[in-house]
Amino acid sequence: MRTPLRISHGKITFVLYNRPGFCGGDCLYCFSAPGFTKSTTPNEDTLLARECGWNGARQLERRFDEYRLKRGGGVKCDFAVKGDSFARHDEAYLREYTRELYDVLNGGAPSRDLAEAAVRQKEAPDRCVTYKVEARPDQIDEAKCRLFMELGVTTVELGVQSLDDEVLARIMRGHGTESVRLATRLLRERGFEVCYQMMVGLPGSNRDLDRDTLRTTLWREEYAPDAVKIYPCLLLDAKVAAQERLRELWRRGEWRPVTDDEYVAMLGECYRDIPRWVHVNRIQRIIPAGKIEAGAARETDRGQFDDVARCLWQRSPAQRLGEDGLEDRMEGWRVKVVCQGGERYCFEALTPDDVVLGYGRLDLPRDGAAMIRDVRALGNMLPVGGANPLGRGCQHVGIGTSLLEAMEIAAAREGFRTVGVRPSFGTAGWFEKRGYTPSATPFFHSKDVAARRMVRR
Repeated sequence: MRTPLRISHGKITFVLYNRPGFCGGDCLYCFSAPGFTKSTTPNEDTLLARECGWNGARQLERRFDEYRLKRGGGVKCDFAVKGDSFARHDEAYLREYTRELYDVLNGGAPSRDLAEAAVRQKEAPDRCVTYKVEARPDQIDEAKCRLFMELGVTTVELGVQSLDDEVLARIMRGHGTESVRLATRLLRERGFEVCYQMMVGLPGSNRDLDRDTLRTTLWREEYAPDAVKIYPCLLLDAKVAAQERLRELWRRGEWRPVTDDEYVAMLGECYRDIPRWVHVNRIQRIIPAGKIEAGAARETDRGQFDDVARCLWQRSPAQRLGEDGLEDRMEGWRVKVVCQGGERYCFEALTPDDVVLGYGRLDLPRDGAAMIRDVRALGNMLPVGGANPLGRGCQHVGIGTSLLEAMEIAAAREGFRTVGVRPSFGTAGWFEKRGYTPSATPFFHSKDVAARRMVRR
């Protein structure tokens, strides 16, 4: 199975696809296969989506069956919606698509509308704890941010690809770095987690520029995403997908893709400069080597970077200890704050040997409100509302609450009276039990934390 069942990051990710549509771009490197969304090929995930008529709810139901998960069993879900640019689709379609997803988790009769489905999620048998979508930076504005909030989206993956304006122009991306900076700022201010999708080996770039981007430019304060996906630019077999403009550059010797060895060497150099508060979500696309005509095709073992990498993924329980290796390593964990940027902080729940059991993100802007953008307990998923009397693993042992309290204290001591959060619909009840109430600003919850100012840690 292309997307296997994994429970080791505190939730279960369900890869879902929107219906095919125009993404709004005409990138030189992009590939396409008839009947599928751009930049995807026929594979187990996309074929399942097509069999379901691109209906998200049917895809989700099929995933539950394939993973042998019990509906109503307290599953903590991560929706990872892919296909073109999410922001480009019709708003009415996105509302209905999302309402149907929530109805699968809510059980019972279908909701009348998205608002009702969202309210029911708070006490639903299965919950959506994170909701990720993909979008072009130039399609993010105030209206799209509000729509995403209405849908319960928590993470936006921006198709950035490059942070060099000349390269973006060469690949006909259709936007420049100013669009990336604006989209990043808008999303952060509204409480979203921000992920960048980056590419190396693009036409117009070079190895030195790629290394400099991954080591330095990407982590400047105006960018500094919370998570990153890194891909080498690839030329696929013509029988798999159409990519003629890139193929012509390759034939003429005007584009030389990154080789397997070059890519591994580049990652080895750059990983040491990727900050510890970043989640490196992926370092290559899941495309079999036999479908790749030119470019880094060999599967890259991330374990070979353990000696230099310190990102959240590399220090997670599943990677450091294995899915069943955490039970005896919980003693002595503590919450530590890591500076993420000038106004952004990452709090980590750590074991003495630096295994990350959970983390949270707090923004303390000079001219805005204190904002919690993420709270996560990692490790093997335990069902919603389930007990953990022996205190084994990361779930239901107080890690999330401890992170939340530490962030509240930090905000109070910096002079903020209230802290805001925009929870997923499936986690709203968890925040409400800890004193957060719906605020005057739609989709946000807030809490008075002034009393925290005198609390010692």
